[in-house]
Amino acid sequence: MSEEMQSITAQGARRMTLTMLAIRDRADQFQGVPADAARPLRFLAAFQEAEPYLGLPPQAFKLVAWLVKMTQPQDWRQGSRPIAWPCASRQAEFLAMSPSRVKTLNRALYEAGIFVLRDSPTGKRYGRRDPDGRIIEAYGFDLSPLAFRYEEFIHLAAEARAERERMRALKKRATCARRAIAQIGETLAGLGPLPQEWPQLAAETANLVFAIRRAGSSDDLALIVKGLESRKAQAEAWGKAASETMNPSPVGPENEPHTISTNLASYPSDTVLASEESSRGEERPQSPPAGHEAIRETEENPSFKSFERVESIKPAELVQLAPRLADHVAAEFPGWADVVNAAGDGLRHELGVSQALWGEACLAVGRQIAAVALAVVSTKPNSHFTRGAGGYFAAMIKRAKSGELRLDRSLWKLRRERLDRIERELKPVFRDAWQ
Repeated sequence: MSEEMQSITAQGARRMTLTMLAIRDRADQFQGVPADAARPLRFLAAFQEAEPYLGLPPQAFKLVAWLVKMTQPQDWRQGSRPIAWPCASRQAEFLAMSPSRVKTLNRALYEAGIFVLRDSPTGKRYGRRDPDGRIIEAYGFDLSPLAFRYEEFIHLAAEARAERERMRALKKRATCARRAIAQIGETLAGLGPLPQEWPQLAAETANLVFAIRRAGSSDDLALIVKGLESRKAQAEAWGKAASETMNPSPVGPENEPHTISTNLASYPSDTVLASEESSRGEERPQSPPAGHEAIRETEENPSFKSFERVESIKPAELVQLAPRLADHVAAEFPGWADVVNAAGDGLRHELGVSQALWGEACLAVGRQIAAVALAVVSTKPNSHFTRGAGGYFAAMIKRAKSGELRLDRSLWKLRRERLDRIERELKPVFRDAWQ
């Protein structure tokens, strides 16, 4: 043993390391905090926030909270020192641990800089207070590190929260990329032979997905996500090529606004049914309801253009019209990407629409139109279908391929039903005022 280590162990029964000595020296410089800042529960709260990231053993916070409770506010003020002196047997009883495990825990927290053990000449823990409650003499757990490390704990907890958010966002991106690759693969497999390079892309994707579990930091995970997204881009390019082969322009010109034209007919009615999937008790097309100025106009008037004829559906409105779709949209102000993902990931499963059918629909009419069609299906009760929601959706896509799908009429009907529902809800509110 070196002379340096001999000098350390010769100071007393407790074996001191260089780290413990440095922590004790820093604690010796603690002069207390101003009276208005002596808030031990605030120091404890900061430690609680940082505790999961300090690598401490179990029961650490329970012990520290117990010790802080034994102190008094004046112990933390200038000219004093926050020390708690429970006996070893009381500590073992409180923690339900053996004396040897208690000693191990105390030493671990000392070396971690959470508190300092102040030993009396006899090795006993005890303390005395004056009539005003101020500590005169005390040996035990010196908790001053909680005070002078307060800012450090706050910063550590904030950094940890930021890292968790980065990891969560990256994992979400990884999931989206993985699902998109799988979806494109299933769609391409249903159309014919997969691209020659697909097996290699699938193997690399699987390796990257496996590596996510081993990523210990956001920097490591970011590299993995970047790799997944690059392979997603390659898969999308193959899917786009296949889509253009079937339908050169499934969703319209690239520079059009990000809304979907409803292309309404002369009067609104729900005619999205496929011929072989007509529902039981289907309503016949209705005339426009009275009481709406834009609809009271007649079609014989050549200047007539109801607002529905030129209106286009936006993501936020579609979510309002289709509550079951809304259950799968997390964004407060959704865009088409949010709607399409919600339809293809959540609503599709809820309605029992297969991945192959969803992929076929996306290739046939585009992802946005497919999402609108699925949203319309979700507004129908189960009794409306003879072959289930999946069969109904399949019939809609079949009609879309032949140019007979009229989503505009379905959307108009949903708008009208929503306005009627709002009107019914408002009537009781205004009934007394109108009478």
